[in-house]
Amino acid sequence: MKTGSQVRLLLWKNWTLRKRQKIRFLVEIFWPVLLFIGLVGLRKANPLYQQHECHFPNKAMPSAGILPWIQGIFCNANNPCFRYPTRGESPGVVSNYNNSVLARFYVDVQDLLLNETEVRQFGRLWHEMTSFSKFMDTLRNNPSAVAGRGLKIDDILKDDEVLTAFLLRDADLSESIVYQLVNAQIRMEQFAFGVPDLQLKDIACSQALLERFIIFPSRMGLHGVRNAMCALSQQRLQRIEDILYANLDFFKIFRLMPQVLDNHSHGIDLQYWGLVLKAASEKIQV
Repeated sequence: MKTGSQVRLLLWKNWTLRKRQKIRFLVEIFWPVLLFIGLVGLRKANPLYQQHECHFPNKAMPSAGILPWIQGIFCNANNPCFRYPTRGESPGVVSNYNNSVLARFYVDVQDLLLNETEVRQFGRLWHEMTSFSKFMDTLRNNPSAVAGRGLKIDDILKDDEVLTAFLLRDADLSESIVYQLVNAQIRMEQFAFGVPDLQLKDIACSQALLERFIIFPSRMGLHGVRNAMCALSQQRLQRIEDILYANLDFFKIFRLMPQVLDNHSHGIDLQYWGLVLKAASEKIQV
């Protein structure tokens, strides 16, 4: 009885409040009705449509491999939905994109780089580039490491060079002087400090400057070359320099330069580089 009295008392209290606050009472009545009418209106304005079942492409985790993981990220960016089961839903399959551009590029790179012969070729290119880079860094930062060593002029001339004939015939130098010149070595470390702004005549007539840039086979050879070259005119010396530059073989220079620092280095074989890169370019285009 006590509980029933409390309920009747509570209902009477609520009813009394509603009679005293008629506007609140009307709002509490019509607000849910308005919400219901709004939901009905939305339902009528946007009728239901039938949605087929969705099959979403699987998104592989990094443990499945780099290629499936990257494909899962970029190829499923818009999260597409398919009516039919996808390839990745099959047991043991983690990728839906074996025929994608990325997959074909990955296969082509594997065919190009994982071939045993080509791996050795690119490994040789990397080794030669590393050796040459080490030599250039040493020449720039620690030129004293190659002090007293250089490139023999005869070793960096073209096979069909005409410098020797020009020195003997046109420059009218003796065979002993020409021998001393072509068998002298060019000091590599001096190029790290720059070449002084001097006339060739000044260099040819100075024993100190000749020794600074060239290592001669003997002291007697140094004196003989200095006397013979100093007797030539500036124009003749300039002509000798032009003929020397025209007869330099840069393929030999790039191959021999690193050997100044490391006798076991093979340097850079530019002809070999050209063949390997040409073959790689043709294979990529195919």
